[in-house]
Amino acid sequence: MDIQVNKDVNLRIIKMNRKLIKPKQAASILMCSERTLETWRREEKGPSYYKIEGKVLYGLDDLQNFIEGSRVSVS
Repeated sequence: MDIQVNKDVNLRIIKMNRKLIKPKQAASILMCSERTLETWRREEKGPSYYKIEGKVLYGLDDLQNFIEGSRVSVS
Protein backbone atom coordinates (compact mmCIF):
# COMPACT_ATOMS: atom_id res chain seq x y z
CA MET A 1 0.00 0.00 0.00
CA ASP A 2 2.85 2.44 0.75
CA ILE A 3 4.31 1.83 -2.68
CA GLN A 4 0.99 2.70 -4.35
CA VAL A 5 0.74 5.94 -2.38
CA ASN A 6 4.30 6.88 -3.38
CA LYS A 7 3.51 6.18 -7.04
CA ASP A 8 0.41 8.38 -6.85
CA VAL A 9 2.38 11.19 -5.23
CA ASN A 10 5.13 10.91 -7.84
CA LEU A 11 2.57 11.04 -10.66
CA ARG A 12 1.01 14.16 -9.16
CA ILE A 13 4.42 15.82 -8.91
CA ILE A 14 5.21 14.94 -12.53
CA LYS A 15 1.87 16.33 -13.71
CA MET A 16 2.35 19.50 -11.69
CA ASN A 17 5.92 20.03 -12.89
CA ARG A 18 4.71 22.25 -15.72
CA LYS A 19 6.10 25.60 -16.80
CA LEU A 20 3.37 28.24 -16.76
CA ILE A 21 3.82 31.71 -18.21
CA LYS A 22 1.85 34.95 -18.27
CA PRO A 23 -0.13 36.14 -21.32
CA LYS A 24 2.51 38.75 -22.16
CA GLN A 25 5.14 36.04 -22.53
CA ALA A 26 2.74 33.78 -24.45
CA ALA A 27 1.91 36.63 -26.84
CA SER A 28 5.60 37.15 -27.47
CA ILE A 29 6.12 33.46 -28.27
CA LEU A 30 3.09 33.39 -30.60
CA MET A 31 4.00 36.76 -32.16
CA CYS A 32 0.58 38.24 -31.43
CA SER A 33 -0.79 40.78 -29.01
CA GLU A 34 -2.15 40.14 -25.53
CA ARG A 35 -5.44 41.50 -26.87
CA THR A 36 -5.48 38.73 -29.51
CA LEU A 37 -5.01 36.11 -26.79
CA GLU A 38 -7.86 37.71 -24.84
CA THR A 39 -10.10 37.56 -27.93
CA TRP A 40 -9.17 33.92 -28.56
CA ARG A 41 -10.06 33.03 -24.97
CA ARG A 42 -13.42 34.77 -25.26
CA GLU A 43 -14.12 33.04 -28.61
CA GLU A 44 -12.80 29.71 -27.29
CA LYS A 45 -10.02 29.63 -29.89
CA GLY A 46 -6.27 29.62 -29.51
CA PRO A 47 -4.10 27.66 -27.11
CA SER A 48 -5.39 26.02 -23.94
CA TYR A 49 -4.86 28.03 -20.77
CA TYR A 50 -5.26 27.87 -17.01
CA LYS A 51 -7.20 30.26 -14.85
CA ILE A 52 -5.89 30.17 -11.30
CA GLU A 53 -7.48 32.55 -8.81
CA GLY A 54 -8.49 34.85 -11.65
CA LYS A 55 -5.05 34.86 -13.28
CA VAL A 56 -4.66 33.52 -16.81
CA LEU A 57 -1.57 31.38 -17.41
CA TYR A 58 -0.37 29.37 -20.40
CA GLY A 59 1.59 26.13 -20.35
CA LEU A 60 4.64 26.07 -22.61
CA ASP A 61 3.65 22.61 -23.83
CA ASP A 62 0.16 23.93 -24.69
CA LEU A 63 1.70 26.73 -26.75
CA GLN A 64 3.91 24.25 -28.56
CA ASN A 65 0.90 22.01 -29.28
CA PHE A 66 -1.06 25.00 -30.58
CA ILE A 67 1.80 26.00 -32.88
CA GLU A 68 2.20 22.43 -34.17
CA GLY A 69 -1.56 22.15 -34.68
CA SER A 70 -1.54 25.33 -36.76
CA ARG A 71 0.96 23.95 -39.25
CA VAL A 72 -0.15 23.97 -42.87
CA SER A 73 1.37 21.35 -45.17
CA VAL A 74 1.84 22.28 -48.80
CA SER A 75 1.48 19.46 -51.30
